[in-house]
Amino acid sequence: MAPLPDTNLYTERITQYVSLPPAALAAPLPALCASIFSPLLLSYFPPARGIVLTYEDVALSSSPPGTNTSDQDSVLLRHVDEYAAPFLWATATFLIFRPRRGSYISARVTGQSKTHITLSYLNIFPISVLATQLPETWTFQAGTTDEGVWQTEEGDLSGDVQVRLLDFDARTDGKSKGKGMRLEGSLVGEEVQKRKEKSKGKGKKGILKGAQAAVEA
Repeated sequence: MAPLPDTNLYTERITQYVSLPPAALAAPLPALCASIFSPLLLSYFPPARGIVLTYEDVALSSSPPGTNTSDQDSVLLRHVDEYAAPFLWATATFLIFRPRRGSYISARVTGQSKTHITLSYLNIFPISVLATQLPETWTFQAGTTDEGVWQTEEGDLSGDVQVRLLDFDARTDGKSKGKGMRLEGSLVGEEVQKRKEKSKGKGKKGILKGAQAAVEA
């Protein structure tokens, strides 16, 4: 596992023992990419403990990597009893998004309202930031619709900002394709947040924690 400069992105090489459809014996590599690896994209993959963003360097082998086999050996498939599809080992390097609470990521502003702003990370994952998690010096300028713009010390809020992840929630059934990942963030530092909560008493629940409390009730 190798972390990238963005502390929420990792590369990890993972091996799986998979079956190959008999119809794909003539072209096993593209067939396995289409049937095994590509469906994992933008889904939660338990062995990687995160969301698969992409994969590369796919290799097929008769035995797990690390065993005493030569690179020139032919890939031998294993048949189990009368099962028609043979089995083999498939290995790939995955780029994984594994969010961590308290970490900072760069995201682009995509929506603003009086109650919250919406950011986009990698143009895939939405991040919600409540107004209570914005600097107190910022002010909201209402527009002709429900939306408006937040005014910072440098002008209108726009472009990319550094956001601190507070919480996240994701579906793990493989059907979300990125849309099931919900992220909640803050644009104030941890110390500032603690001072605000201390001065105002018990802080307001975040989006995800509030929803979870409603379900538990």
